[in-house]
Amino acid sequence: MISNEQLLMQIDKHLKYAKNNGTEQSVRESLVAIKALCDAGLEGQIPSPAPITRSVQTSSAILPTQPVALKEEDANGDSLFDF
Repeated sequence: MISNEQLLMQIDKHLKYAKNNGTEQSVRESLVAIKALCDAGLEGQIPSPAPITRSVQTSSAILPTQPVALKEEDANGDSLFDF
């Protein structure tokens, strides 16, 4: 991580360059560099939010099931082979 002192030195360097170099393009480039340096400095100071963990409770109670026999009019019994 870059220290705040190093960031401020770089910002100061770009500020001096922008003041001494009068072209519009060089001033804009220096301002973009200063903005990026400020963002980098602030990014390290803002605590990131703690990740939210969600606990999902699933109740998987297994109930004993009994097979359901199909009742058809033309079947003779419980077997598949009974017609």
